[in-house]
Amino acid sequence: MTLPALDRWVPIRLYWQRQQPMLDWCYLGARRLTEPFFDQSIDACLRHPFNVLFRHQTPLDALGELLARSPGLPPTGFIFHMSRCGSTLVAQMLAALPQHIVIAEAGPIDGVLRANLHDPTISDQQRIAWLRWIVGAYGRRRSAEERRYFIKFDSWHALDLPLIRRAFPTVPWIFVYRDPIEVLVSHARMPGSQMVPGLVDPRVFGLDLETAVQMPQIEYRSRVLASICRAAVEMPRDQRLVIPYRRLPDAVWDTLLDFFRIEHSTLDIEQMQHVAQFNAKSPRQPFEQDAQAKRQAASDEIRQVVDRWVRPWYEQLDRLYAVQGDP
Repeated sequence: MTLPALDRWVPIRLYWQRQQPMLDWCYLGARRLTEPFFDQSIDACLRHPFNVLFRHQTPLDALGELLARSPGLPPTGFIFHMSRCGSTLVAQMLAALPQHIVIAEAGPIDGVLRANLHDPTISDQQRIAWLRWIVGAYGRRRSAEERRYFIKFDSWHALDLPLIRRAFPTVPWIFVYRDPIEVLVSHARMPGSQMVPGLVDPRVFGLDLETAVQMPQIEYRSRVLASICRAAVEMPRDQRLVIPYRRLPDAVWDTLLDFFRIEHSTLDIEQMQHVAQFNAKSPRQPFEQDAQAKRQAASDEIRQVVDRWVRPWYEQLDRLYAVQGDP
């Protein structure tokens, strides 16, 4: 097919049309994606009349042709996480620098990774090709300053690490984690989509839907966290850095920048330190440390399921952190 000119456009939605994966596109121009999440940036763009009136749709397979014509930056680093553990802060700090492209939890990436659940005949090789294409599409430069590129994946994408590493074997990656009691208290107050069976397919976590919906909520959430942490622990240690929440934000400038081989100035660090003063998910609000309050708010039930399902994997992550040394 003849592709339209899609410079400064990005894919915003993957959907299926007669069993063919399709993409919706949105025009960004030179606008940087600095909101905490990809969808928030796109929602802001879609308020402009141009993006209401003019839209492009293409088959996903057309990305191969597009990237042959206009390749993107290769990824500098990947961010995986346990959820509610500071990964948004890491992404926001990286996005504070104009030389960085940061894509935070983009829906089309999730659509590619879960395509085999939509159609079991889709092979790993096909998903790898599509993943390379969609990652390449987001890495296309929209300003002369941009020279590094990071992707923050959804928390459940840790389960796809073997496939993602096959697609990008040389890209360094980090896993951010936190005391699971604090994480589950956060999800008890406002559950993430992965904590609601059916919003994220329970098969991702090794469970069928019938079992998942009959299971007590707190057990299901604990098993989701356990599967995510286990996936990070069991991956080979090359190109990996684990970062505990308690080391943020300092770990970004004293460890992560070197791990990702990012040259940086004093001004760069000052810009990141400025961002770290604010709530990562609500940047207009100042950051407030809440770890102790969350531990105190935890019910006995939360503590029991954490000890049964998550604590062993959390402790293994802590051991990996203790022995990994300097990047």
